[in-house]
Amino acid sequence: MKKIIILSLLASFAMFSCKQKEPATYIVGFIDNDAVYWQNGELSVLPKLSEKAIATSVAVSDSNVYIAGYDGADAVYWLNGERKALLSQNRAIATSIAVSGSNVYIAGWDYNESQRYAAYWLNGEQTILPKSGQATAYSIAVSGTNVYIAGYDVDDAVYWLNGEKTVLTRASEEAMAYSLSISDNNVCIAGWDSNDAVYWLNGERKVLSRSGEFAEAISIFALGSNIYVTGSDGQMGNLNAVYWQNGKQKKLSSPDKSGTTSIAVSGSNTYITGWNDNGSERDAIYWLNGKRIILPKSGVFALATAIVVVR
Repeated sequence: MKKIIILSLLASFAMFSCKQKEPATYIVGFIDNDAVYWQNGELSVLPKLSEKAIATSVAVSDSNVYIAGYDGADAVYWLNGERKALLSQNRAIATSIAVSGSNVYIAGWDYNESQRYAAYWLNGEQTILPKSGQATAYSIAVSGTNVYIAGYDVDDAVYWLNGEKTVLTRASEEAMAYSLSISDNNVCIAGWDSNDAVYWLNGERKVLSRSGEFAEAISIFALGSNIYVTGSDGQMGNLNAVYWQNGKQKKLSSPDKSGTTSIAVSGSNTYITGWNDNGSERDAIYWLNGKRIILPKSGVFALATAIVVVR
């Protein structure tokens, strides 16, 4: 009897341990004119002051949830659901957020008359990044004391390291950098160059395989020596949702027209956010290891823009 009880306790502990290790998923996006987020699939609407708001990026630190986006003309972030406006020159958008210790880093852009400036905010204080012309910052990451920001400047895909701009190599007249990820001191940046989905590994340009006339890389996630990229591939106007794992392309299942927006990896699981058109409506979705999951919505037009997974 004692042996049975001990085995039962061990089994219960194993089950409890497995439950404890279940990751929490935080997905942000929008439904119609509302900025929203889904925590483990449960929908919450974020407060806004204007007619339209969108959530673009999410970070979690010490159980605090930071969400970047915009609300009308304001670049904003929400801390545990509380709206905070960022100082700007005129009309601004926050595209990406990262948290390191007590510091909150947000990338985006600011408009002043006819000029668009790539910018970032550190704890609410804005810094304009050096540029040659119209510029945008799309993605931010922090590693130690280094701040990396990816985006574009005129026709160049660029990144800024601690405010210093580097132009990435391109093979065409125009290139774009959308997303960056840092792993083991490697700087990985995803984007497109002409009709190709590409990524740059420490500045070296690498072309991803495509089957159609056009492909683009939207989001990148580096984990050790593994590089995961998501994007689209196909014919203009009829693109397929895809991702690449270490350069090998895989198509994502969807009965309707769909697209991807971000990618995250936790353990052996791969999470990809996006959308699919469903007749006259659009659903916010994510794929877990290739299986499509539709997120709940309270309107007609929904889209999931970013995800973070926390264990």
